[in-house]
Formats: sequence, structure tokens, C-alpha cells
Amino acid sequence: MPSADLQRLPSSPNYRVLAGPQGKLILRPWFDTLALGFVARWFCPLSRAWAAASTSNGSVEEFSDALAVQGLNLARYAGALRKISQSHYEFQKICDDWESRFFDEENPSPDELVDQHIAMSKGERRQLAMRRHFLSLRPHLSPLKWDISTPDQVMVSQASRSIETPFPSPEDTEIFQSATVPGEWGDEFHLKMGAPAGDPTDWARAHVFMPADGKVRGTFIFLHGVGLEPVMWDALAYPAKALTRQGIRVVLPTGPWHGRRTPEGLFGGEDILRRGPLGFVEGFHSWVTECALWIRWARSSADAAVGLGGVSLGALTAQLAASAANEWLNTDQPDALILLTTTNDMTAIAFDSSMVEQLRLKSEIRKHGWTAETLKPLLPFLQPGEEPAMSPENVVMLLGSADRVTPFPGGVALAQCWNVPASNLFIRKQGHFSGALGLSHDAAPLQRFADLLLQA
Repeated sequence: MPSADLQRLPSSPNYRVLAGPQGKLILRPWFDTLALGFVARWFCPLSRAWAAASTSNGSVEEFSDALAVQGLNLARYAGALRKISQSHYEFQKICDDWESRFFDEENPSPDELVDQHIAMSKGERRQLAMRRHFLSLRPHLSPLKWDISTPDQVMVSQASRSIETPFPSPEDTEIFQSATVPGEWGDEFHLKMGAPAGDPTDWARAHVFMPADGKVRGTFIFLHGVGLEPVMWDALAYPAKALTRQGIRVVLPTGPWHGRRTPEGLFGGEDILRRGPLGFVEGFHSWVTECALWIRWARSSADAAVGLGGVSLGALTAQLAASAANEWLNTDQPDALILLTTTNDMTAIAFDSSMVEQLRLKSEIRKHGWTAETLKPLLPFLQPGEEPAMSPENVVMLLGSADRVTPFPGGVALAQCWNVPASNLFIRKQGHFSGALGLSHDAAPLQRFADLLLQA
């Protein structure tokens, strides 16, 4: 632990209520039914309204146009629009100040860094809370701002990519490191690089947590799920960040179109979901490529094994990277892998996932000509190959037998295809959300992965 007299970042948020006996009672399949209903029918529509409001400049007309709603009198939201528009402007200023303090300023004081970090965290929570202004509007809102391309359009957009090598090893790019500040267990800092795929103006980012003594015995690159705002992921990733106590450096990248990488007028992760198959194809292309570079950075900055993993969308990305790494430079290949709530069947996600159903994504993509047959040519960009780059003995998986978001049979099929040892396969009578949150109650899969990483 850092010295008590040091000015350091506040303790990370954590879902401590799930760590005790109550966690065992809460994290059951019934919890997943409630959680999915909340995400699809509350969080996404309210986020859609907040995103539209954030770029409305306080104008009811601009807000109405962005939501594309008909026959509703939105004038009563004028006050909320002004408040949210102003808050959005102020948050952008906080982000700019944070960037300047952490990356541009020479020798900033720890106090200044801590204050700036706290301001950023408060700003993120404030943006999240602003969604409450549209509770009465929620029943009239679409969960996503649809922009679905047809199969032909998607195939044309991906024509330059090779089906045989869909994720080639990327060229070197400069990675910038921020100033360092003492955190809960050890030093923390941030990384950024120009996004190697996708928007050339985008910055790929990662938050790094060091062991208390600064000695790196291993590095864990952990990818988040879709739609998670930074403050939400900060709490969910607590069990992973706690691995710093074992000498493991933890790297939390921000996925494409999430956090500060979210396009204006959208909410975190919306650009993946709202575009259907193309959103996933381009999202995976960007994030898998970035994974190779984060792994390369980890190897160049410490003589220790590198592990990769993720939850939900992050797990789907990590498994693609683990498979693609067979064609990558040795410096880009992970030594160990952990997949939390995943599947190898993207067709099942497109047409059988309960989340896709409740978000109305299934019906939207069908309207634009998507079927299992039209999706098939894109599967090399969406599904992992027949073996990972690392030994199967270094692959850990956690699956929920009641998972209907990333359907359970596809996860079992992946474990069988990759010959994951029984000692590394954790199957629990839980669903998609309860399975991942269950690490706060029982982190055995994470500990198994940590043991393998430290032995690699």
C-alpha cells in the first residue's frame, strides 16, 4: 500500500454488497431477467434521450430531430435540455483540463493530478445521472438510433480485408504515457495512441494500475462489455484490479465508441449496437488491432508474461485476438487468456440473443435483409478460429448455464473446440450479468487465471 501521508486517488468503487452471503442470494438467473429488462427498457432509451440532449444546444427542435419522435410536445423538456447542454459543455472542459494535466503539463504535482481525476470522475457520474430527466419520456423512445446497413453494403465496406487473415499484425505506433499518481494499491497512469483502425482522429486509451512495489510479475489486459460508461466499469473491474496485490499490472483499455471515444450525439457503445452486423465487424476490427498494440507495449515495458481477457463484448474481442495472434509477431501474442460469459456463435447472438431481441435489434436487421445465410460471409470477421495462440492449458473460461445474452451452448462449444481443461472451465448456474458480477462474490476463475499467468 502507498504511504498514508501521500496524496493519492480515492479508493475504487466496488459492489461490496455482492461480496457477502447476500451476493449468493442475489446473483441468480432471476437477477439477469431484471438486469436485461433494465438495460433494454430503461438504460438504453434514457441514454438515447440524454445523448440527443447533450448536443441539442438547448434547442427543443434539435432535440426532437435527433430523437425522430412524432406527435410529442417536447417543450416541457426545455429546462432539462439547457441544463444537460451546459453540463455537457462543462464536462468537455473537464476532459480537456484532465488531458492537459495528465499528458501535456511538465511535472504536475500529485495534488493537481488527484484533484483533476476526482473532477473527471464526478463529471462522469453527473453525465450518467442526467438521464433521470427523461423518465416520463422513456416509453416513447427507441433504445438505439438505428443506422443498419444491408448485407451488400457491409460486404462492399469490408472488401479490402482478407478473410484468410482478418486481423493482421499492426504496424508500430507511438504510445504516450501520462503522468503517474499514487492510487489505492500502487501507482496509476494512462496510455493513449492514435487508433490504428477506424476513425483517424480517435485516440485509443487505457488505464494502468501498478502493484504497490512497482515490480511487474505479470500484466493483465482486461476488456469491458458493451455500453459500460467509465464509472460503471471502474466498479465492475474491481476484482481484476485487486490482482495488483499479487504483483500483476492491470491494464483497462477503453473500447471503440465508449467513454471519451463515444461519437457526439451517441451514448457509450451505441455505435456498435445501432449499426447491427457492421457495428460489430468494425468494432472488433478496431479493438482486436488495439489489443495487439497493448500487448506489444506490455512486453516492451516489463519482462513478464502478458494475459488477455474480457467480459461479454470484451470476451468476444479477446477470443478473436487470441485466435488472430497465431499470425502476429511474438511480441503481440498473449500468454494466457480468460473469457467471462462468451460464445463462439455470432449467428446465435444475432438471432437468438435475449438482448438483441429486447433491444429490437433482431427485427431491425431482418428488415435490412440479414439472415443466417447473409451473415455467413462475415463470420471470419466475427468468430475466432479453431485454436488460440496460447496453450489450451492457459485458457480459463467462466460460463453461465442460464446465459441467454451470449448463449451458453456457444460457450461450451468454444471450450470443447479449444480443448480447455476441465480445471479451467467454470460453469455456474447463473446468467450473463450474474455470472460476471459473481466475481465479486467468488473470484476463483480470476484467481486460476492469475496463477497461470504468473507461471507462464
